[in-house]
Amino acid sequence: MESLAYLGTTGGLIWLAACLPIGFLLIFIAYFLFNKFPAKWYCDYDEEPSEELLGRRVSFKGSGIILSIIAAICLMLCRLQFNKGYDILFAALGFSIVILLMITISDFKYTIIPDQFTVALAVVFLAVIIYDRIRGYNIFSSEWWQPLAGAAIGGGAMLLINALGVLIYKREGVGFGDVKLFAAIGILTGFPGTIYTIFISLIIASIGFIVTLIIQRLNSESDESSEEISDDEEDDDDIELSEADTSETSEISEQDTKGSYLAFGPYIAIGTIIYICFFDLINNAVSMYLALFK
Repeated sequence: MESLAYLGTTGGLIWLAACLPIGFLLIFIAYFLFNKFPAKWYCDYDEEPSEELLGRRVSFKGSGIILSIIAAICLMLCRLQFNKGYDILFAALGFSIVILLMITISDFKYTIIPDQFTVALAVVFLAVIIYDRIRGYNIFSSEWWQPLAGAAIGGGAMLLINALGVLIYKREGVGFGDVKLFAAIGILTGFPGTIYTIFISLIIASIGFIVTLIIQRLNSESDESSEEISDDEEDDDDIELSEADTSETSEISEQDTKGSYLAFGPYIAIGTIIYICFFDLINNAVSMYLALFK
């Protein structure tokens, strides 16, 4: 109700209107920096940058416009959550949303979360928690141990998922970058907010995984249909593959397998943004649900 009341004020309308150009400006700066940051940031520790990383990595004219709109909407929702007297919190959380969007791009495009992004996010969230406690707001954590518990739960949950992936599928469930990212996020979300954020992230990741499987299935059926048509038009001459061809086919297969990897970082980032933007709604909904069992 307080958010709706703020929406009806002149100051509220001015701030919400300002979120649109602010969102575009922040994403434009983020894209500029994303292209200027050292290429080594987007590589594993034992890898050298590829030619793609040495060139222009992202173009604002494409995804940048879409992300600017998304950032503007997120800033509006964040402002509704943190309005009167929370200007510094709003600014810090708005900055963290931009970092999370950059993490989404990096992990989705290069399947890596630069440590520099995670450290920056941890510093911002730590500053938010300290400011929150000093001013006595106690919005995210009312006890000193809750941010520590959030970091431990966030990182621990990712380690557990990784262990289950190794145990069941004989491969890592998540990268260590995801572990560090959720530990940094846990500083802000605390306890029990980190549990809510994990739950939201897993739901979004499940939806993303299902959509990915459907797209891959449709693409494979399309490829099979094209091959059948091509086989009908070709002669019945037998073609023998040399060892080099077989090796090349194997390499292509490995690349396809790598390309089907589902990066978890973007879903963690999206889940965190949702938790920040709908902070009051999520916590009130959980409180109402738990009240049913009292």
